[in-house]
Amino acid sequence: MDNQLKFIFLTLALIGMTACQGVRFNTNLTPEFAVDKYQTSQVVEYTAEEVYNHDSQMIGEVSAVYCQRINTPAPIYSSIIETLKYKVQKIGGNGIVVMECSKDNPYAACIAHLECRALAYEVNFS
Repeated sequence: MDNQLKFIFLTLALIGMTACQGVRFNTNLTPEFAVDKYQTSQVVEYTAEEVYNHDSQMIGEVSAVYCQRINTPAPIYSSIIETLKYKVQKIGGNGIVVMECSKDNPYAACIAHLECRALAYEVNFS
């Protein structure tokens, strides 16, 4: 009986180890995505009053728009802010002041429409 149990265990172990042979995992995580995500996290969101308390200089305006269509997820505020931070980082800023966000429902071909505008700042911490 012990030999049969060992044989069954060995057979199941071999099947288990070879069952995943040839399996591929695809992901959208690329080195560029990881770097962009890290750099975006370095952009700090301020209020208008907070940014004036720091040594800062406005470097431009950025905006982001999301249009929800059929079979797409609803607009998420945090995703729009991440897009704004990405744009601020790309123009050399490290601070952002969100000026306004408007959510129209419905808008043209969109089920829901979210648009945000922000000011990009270069904030000196030294």
